[in-house]
Amino acid sequence: MTNTTSFLLAPFILAFFLFVFRFYSREGAASVKNPSFILAILTVALAGSYLVLGVTDSLPPHAAIGYAALGIVLFAVASIRIFMI
Repeated sequence: MTNTTSFLLAPFILAFFLFVFRFYSREGAASVKNPSFILAILTVALAGSYLVLGVTDSLPPHAAIGYAALGIVLFAVASIRIFMI
């Protein structure tokens, strides 16, 4: 596993917290079918898959770049959803 693991997980963690904040504060935690809840679960699943693949040494050579891009995209989506009504 590379030394960039914690750095690559930062966007996932931030996106997760934003999705959860929106789910509880704006959407009232009314249903697990809300997009914020589903995206929070997706964020955790992707971060978990990165960790599992890294521990088992199953990551392809440039997978860190793909995971970093996914984390940044999820963080951007979470940031945009915070300001949506």
